[in-house]
Amino acid sequence: MSGPQTPPTSASPQPPAAEQARAQPIGPPSERPILPWRRLGLVVFGLLTVVYGLLVMSLRPAALASVAVLAGIALVVGGVVQLGLASEVERGWRWLAYVGGVVGIAAGLAAFFWPALTLFVLALVTAWSLVINGVVRIVDSVATRARELWWFGLLAGVVELGLGLWAISSPGRELLLLVNLIGIYVIISASTRSWSH
Repeated sequence: MSGPQTPPTSASPQPPAAEQARAQPIGPPSERPILPWRRLGLVVFGLLTVVYGLLVMSLRPAALASVAVLAGIALVVGGVVQLGLASEVERGWRWLAYVGGVVGIAAGLAAFFWPALTLFVLALVTAWSLVINGVVRIVDSVATRARELWWFGLLAGVVELGLGLWAISSPGRELLLLVNLIGIYVIISASTRSWSH
């Protein structure tokens, strides 16, 4: 007499749970509705930011000083972060990361004590950056004329170069260009973020 027969096992083993989860289709993430109070807060913050951008463009001393203070905060935070990440840089270049962090913190502290000088330096850097970026963009667009819409980069380069040369051609225009660029950027950014939600 033969003993009890065991049921035949399946020839194909079951795939692991990780592979089963990977094989399942992933749908779009469920979007949680924005609460009314949060939407109202975003709109109010956007309107306040637009007002701040208009104040910066009005060249009021307090608004200009706030630009220098914000730049100083950004420099100090960037310097502290760079000092914290300097230990992860290769040993041969680690000293340069430490120096960059210290210089960033020093420049940020200087912005608090000398806001007028900070604005002047930022304005000069902005104007010359527009000139350099404009020249590079023009050369790159002309060199890649086979690319589609190459003329768009050429037009942007001409505008950047023109703005930069206009700013550095007369004392005081650099600051005017800087505050207008900051004001326009703040207004556009605040408007798009507020109404997109």
